[in-house]
Amino acid sequence: MPARSARLVRSLACTCLLLITLNAFAKTVSGPVVVLPNSFYLQPDQGGQTKLVKHDGTRLLPGTIAAYAVSGQYVIGAEGTTPAPSHEITNDLDFTGAADTRYFILDTVSGKLEAGLDEAAWRKRLKDLGQLADVHIYPPLPWQN
Repeated sequence: MPARSARLVRSLACTCLLLITLNAFAKTVSGPVVVLPNSFYLQPDQGGQTKLVKHDGTRLLPGTIAAYAVSGQYVIGAEGTTPAPSHEITNDLDFTGAADTRYFILDTVSGKLEAGLDEAAWRKRLKDLGQLADVHIYPPLPWQN
């Protein structure tokens, strides 16, 4: 029996060392973030604009987020730069896009991203997904680095 317990202790020690090593190499998120469902998050880029990223840090959209909302498993919003704040708290103003504004829908369960939608296609797709027809999206708060 003593040989068996020595092997068990040795196996546990090796497993612990392996887990510590793997944890040291795991990608960590640094800086401010907004946590979204299922390991997605929003994070500022170097210019202070908001980007949408996966848990491993890869960017989902090539551009930045002008406005967004979370509705259940969906993150919905508009692509573009955040408008300049007209007053201290910017996320209490409803976002109004221009004719060329492009919208996105991220299903955080499947990871499927639909991007580059015009407003009519975006609203139709939201309706198909069972979301409210009168959805409101808001610009993100300014990042405090």
